[in-house]
Amino acid sequence: MSTLSPHAVQRVHDVTANFFFWQGLRWVPMGAALLAVAWGLGPGAPVPDAWQTPLLLATMAVSLGLSSMAGRWYARSYGRVRARPGMHARRTRTKWLVVYPLVAVALIVDAVWKLPVLTSGLAFAGAIEAYRRSTGGGRRHYIVASALFIAIAFVPVVGLVTPGAPALDWVLALLGATYVVGGVLDHFELRRVLPGAGQLDDPTEIVAGTR
Repeated sequence: MSTLSPHAVQRVHDVTANFFFWQGLRWVPMGAALLAVAWGLGPGAPVPDAWQTPLLLATMAVSLGLSSMAGRWYARSYGRVRARPGMHARRTRTKWLVVYPLVAVALIVDAVWKLPVLTSGLAFAGAIEAYRRSTGGGRRHYIVASALFIAIAFVPVVGLVTPGAPALDWVLALLGATYVVGGVLDHFELRRVLPGAGQLDDPTEIVAGTR
């Protein structure tokens, strides 16, 4: 690490301190599942009503299995990070006590009250930016994703989609696309920051600590 610039050393620290969230291939199957659900449950979808719930359950089960396989591949290729106890306690509290409840409330508001502006789009925009900042920064593709969620929040206003369930399908599809594209780009960024990890005989040497 002595040949790295201070900025590069800081970047390695940022990535290893948030290593789980940079394992982008974990998120790709989940994003694909969300896209499949948005397509299968959307208006005019060819999936019969009786098959929609089994489709949802099967799709999520497969996506979780593939995500777990990706996680094992990262462990073999890059090793594991042993974070300091309590290192991310503040982020965890904020996530469970603020971000997730706000997103859930926004989804309920959009489904029940069918407002002309999608509050869930605005909520996801804020959540994605908070995620980007709290997991090491960088990754400008998430800034683009946040901007797209802000834009999609106003889609019902211009009459492109009906408020309520049809509009929420757009939000769900954009979330799935964010998982897929963001996951792939996160993976490439991880390889850029830790280029040699996958070639080491003992990959734990690269990411054994948070510095």
